[in-house]
Amino acid sequence: MSIAKENGTGRRKTVLRVINICLTAVIVLLLCFAVLKIFFITWVTVEQTSMYPTYEDGETVFVNRHGDIARGTVIVFYDSDVSAPQLASAFGLFSGDARLLIKRVVATEGDRLWLEEIGNGEYAIRIGCADTENTIGEEYFDADGDRVELAPITLSPDTAGVLYNATRWDPYVVGEDHVFVIGDNRNGSIDSREFGDVPLSRVVGTALN
Repeated sequence: MSIAKENGTGRRKTVLRVINICLTAVIVLLLCFAVLKIFFITWVTVEQTSMYPTYEDGETVFVNRHGDIARGTVIVFYDSDVSAPQLASAFGLFSGDARLLIKRVVATEGDRLWLEEIGNGEYAIRIGCADTENTIGEEYFDADGDRVELAPITLSPDTAGVLYNATRWDPYVVGEDHVFVIGDNRNGSIDSREFGDVPLSRVVGTALN
């Protein structure tokens, strides 16, 4: 074999080796991206104003799949059951007609909620903590530790939803492995007041930003 042919064969082998390395790197990166998005952190785009001013329409929210779902945290969840929620929330697969929603947890498993009349035909929501049996107020903080200032929840008989007729002596009790959620835009949110508490099995994770 001539020197020219040997050089040509060597160059082809080098090019093929570089292509193989690049393809391998791309595949590894795609796999890492998929694993990250399915099992650890994903992101969603807010398509509603129910969490204004905390989140605005069109804003991207990063979601921690392993975040602690506690009273006061903001969660992303499906409004109906999904066969493969992790794949659905990561890549939009198998979600069917289910929609992703973002709301704030105001009560957790075993907490009690009831209405207290404040006059003029309006009611305030009261929350009884399952752990302490005390009535708790709404005191929430963002990721930076700053207090989140929210308008008080005031309801009428027409907007009380599942809480209608709930009293301190006969309250609405959040079910086992469920949470009760309300949007920060109190007057512009469809939430647990309408559809009841949310099963933890539908929760994608907690908001990071």
